[in-house]
Amino acid sequence: MWNFISRLPFVATLVTFVCVVIMFALGNWQLQRAEQKTARLFAIEVAAQTAQVDLQQVLHSNINDMLDMPVNFEGTGDAARYFLLDNKIHKGRVGYQVLVPTQTYLGTVIVNFGWVAATNSREILPSIKIDTEKSRFGGVISLPLNNAMIKETALVDGDWPKVLQQTDLKVIQQHYKQQILPFVVLLNSQETSIFVRDWQPVVMAPEKHLAYAVQWFLLAFAALAIFVIAQRNKLKRNIK
Repeated sequence: MWNFISRLPFVATLVTFVCVVIMFALGNWQLQRAEQKTARLFAIEVAAQTAQVDLQQVLHSNINDMLDMPVNFEGTGDAARYFLLDNKIHKGRVGYQVLVPTQTYLGTVIVNFGWVAATNSREILPSIKIDTEKSRFGGVISLPLNNAMIKETALVDGDWPKVLQQTDLKVIQQHYKQQILPFVVLLNSQETSIFVRDWQPVVMAPEKHLAYAVQWFLLAFAALAIFVIAQRNKLKRNIK
């Protein structure tokens, strides 16, 4: 065994060793992520059952830890000034997601009421009725991901509603001219609502992390096996 090891090429051995170590480290990292996601999903489930998360708790926590957490609060939607998020597809139909600035005791939060279908003309926006009475809202916390490649087309003027290309809170604040809380609330689905609310959770399932971990471990074993077999065959040819 020692004779075999002593004849291994230094550079190839070093490269293989480093690659195997990196792949094992990535596999372990995915295992850790799976444990974290399991704990996070459990926390979300507990919060959903107890309904104890409110806006103040969200603001005083790490916002990334609050993603997908259920939240309940009272507020009043702005029926005169709201936003339509363009090019949203539901079951093959083009439409908009309705983003409504909602006044709460902590400030203005953007509430995503859900999807509505577009009209037959781009020039005619859908007619949307928003309740102006103070209401109780329930939903989940979301952080919009901004794409630098998307160019915003809405002008900062007095025309409403505003059609946006993405949920950029800085752009929304420029239009609304008021301070906006640094997150969005995706409202819970309701059978009687005219809005379609079919949200996909941000949290990746722990099973996916486990699958990635298995892939990294298999790649590490495969790389090590290929290296050992290749070097043994090479040594056999040299002996002959």
